[in-house]
Parts: sequence; C-alpha cells; structure tokens
Amino acid sequence: MAARKPKRGPPSLFALAERQIVGLYDAGVMSPAVLHQVVAGFAESGIDWNEKGALQTVDGHSVQEAVVIVMMPGRGLRSAQKDFISVVEHLAGAQASAENDVEEDEDLLSQLSGNHARAAKKSARASGDTKEPGESKRAAFNPLVGARAVPGTSKR
Repeated sequence: MAARKPKRGPPSLFALAERQIVGLYDAGVMSPAVLHQVVAGFAESGIDWNEKGALQTVDGHSVQEAVVIVMMPGRGLRSAQKDFISVVEHLAGAQASAENDVEEDEDLLSQLSGNHARAAKKSARASGDTKEPGESKRAAFNPLVGARAVPGTSKR
C-alpha cells in the first residue's frame, strides 16, 4: 500500500504575494509602479509580510531582496528583511492615503454639483448611520447638466 501525502491547506496570502512578485521580477517587468499595485491588492487582506519566503528569483534572490533591488537600487542587501518591511508599509500606507483622497474627492464633487444632501448623507453613513430604506442612488456629477449653448459659437 502506498503512503498518502498529507493534505496541504490553501497557500497563505504571503505565499500568493510572493509568487506574484517573484514571477513579475523573473519576467523583467517588476517596477516600483507594478510593485505598488501588487502590494495595494493585499493592503487590506491582513497579510503577514514578515513570513519567511520559500521562493527564489532566477538570479537567486529572495522576494525580500528582489523588492529591495527594485525599490532601493544601489542599496545593500544586508538588511533586506527590514528594508522590505519598510517598503511594504510605505506602499500600503500610500494606498490607504489614496483611498481616503478618493473619498474626499467624491464628497467635493457632490458639493460642487449642488448635491449637498447627498454629501451630508454620505458623511452620515461614514460615521455609522445606515442608509434610509427608500433612498435611491442619484446620478454622479455631470458637468453637462444645465449647460447652455453660447450665442454666436454654432457652426454653420
């Protein structure tokens, strides 16, 4: 009778991120912008970036070293793990900041479009209030609403 292999659970989030980063690095397409997008995809997942990596790049680097090479060219790899954590925290923090900026921009657009009630309801929901049952979604800001033709500018 053949020995059964123990079943493995699903890979950890770090293992998935590691696989993506190493694959992009090996393909030669890893850049700071690409790395930012990968880290942003895991930003709110609860990933443990301190896990020990299992993969190596084609040139023999760990995922931590590959990230340091891309994000801090010319920097030594002596403290790659520490530098890796700093880079990931910076990129994840930049993502959180960008998401807050988007929410603020949406509030500003609501106010500029004259939809003060919508902005007030949105901020009330953000503070924990729930949406009213009969409330319907309104159209987003449209700069053409209420637009008029300027006299003398029509083509003939």
